[in-house]
Amino acid sequence: MGDHQEVIPVLAAWIYDEWSYLYPEMTLHDVISLLRERTNKEKLPLTLVAFEAEEPVGTVSLRTFDLETRRDLPHWLTSLYMVKPWRRRGIGSSLVKTAEIKAADLGIGKLLLFTTDVILPAVFYSKLGWRLKEKTIYHSYPVIIIEKDLYHKQSTL
Repeated sequence: MGDHQEVIPVLAAWIYDEWSYLYPEMTLHDVISLLRERTNKEKLPLTLVAFEAEEPVGTVSLRTFDLETRRDLPHWLTSLYMVKPWRRRGIGSSLVKTAEIKAADLGIGKLLLFTTDVILPAVFYSKLGWRLKEKTIYHSYPVIIIEKDLYHKQSTL
């Protein structure tokens, strides 16, 4: 997203509309500020954006400590969102895979994510090699934490 900061208000609206119930104290302006912090390209936090005909159609972020209640779990894939007409076309999977590659390139060995929807995301992410880590409560909502080990290619001499 570093090269396309003009899309930050659009992405912020998506994220706010989708997940503000988890963070009732957070405003749309707060989400815009968080996204401005995610314009990095070579370190966390960072955000990736999928475009179609120069319009954003999806996004995903990498960040540290997404669950403030789980400071023992440092690297997270967050805010995967696809515009409804663009869902089920493989773009979300591509965003996740690209984020996984980026995380591995940054030396991250494991990613985590959490979701309040325990059925659809579990199926989606399991197809991408993610596995259930645990079930817990977050801001009074039941959530599942899913994880994926990222494997680094090792050179042989």
